[in-house]
Amino acid sequence: MLHPLVKLSQMPLTLPYRQILSRLGYSDQTKVPAQQLDLLTKQIQSAFALISPKGVYTCLAIANNDGQTVTLADHTQIACPAVAKMLKNCQDVWLAAATIGEQTSELTAKYFAEGEGAAATITDAVGSECADAVMDFLQTYAAAQLKRSGKILSDCRFSPGYGNWPLTAQKDFFAWLDLQELGLTLNDSMLLIPEKSVTALAGLKSSSRGL
Repeated sequence: MLHPLVKLSQMPLTLPYRQILSRLGYSDQTKVPAQQLDLLTKQIQSAFALISPKGVYTCLAIANNDGQTVTLADHTQIACPAVAKMLKNCQDVWLAAATIGEQTSELTAKYFAEGEGAAATITDAVGSECADAVMDFLQTYAAAQLKRSGKILSDCRFSPGYGNWPLTAQKDFFAWLDLQELGLTLNDSMLLIPEKSVTALAGLKSSSRGL
């Protein structure tokens, strides 16, 4: 039912510098003193050096989509109209998880404990943007691979916790993707550990139908 898992590690990521600055409240028009910018850049680069990107994905057929609930071939039901809308006319769903490991989160906690709020905020921003960058890379890679088998992967994706798709759906991703093998766990609030980790799904159509 599930396609074989595809696992990636040591991905050639580019530092998402502009996205990190944007998350920190800087824009292209922001004037930052050279010395401050130098310190900021060094802090970003130091945090970026700590990431350990890993990802995994698979595909699963869609058995039914009534516009409110999506039923997958393994009988899992996704009762979320927003997901159902995104997967309209899709034959399969792409299921993925990405993580950068725990080192940036540990460093962020260390900085906070030491009263280094600015350094903690910068490190946290690097972790968040890099986690998204790993998922972006994973989705782009998967799209290229799936295209060879006549499938088109949508550019958009949807994660548990957004819209009215509850975080409890994280449990399904553990079943689909064997996330323990990726070093991931869930806390009591259904949040992923390490914190800078992402799960998501996207739609798959036959290339003859397009997206």
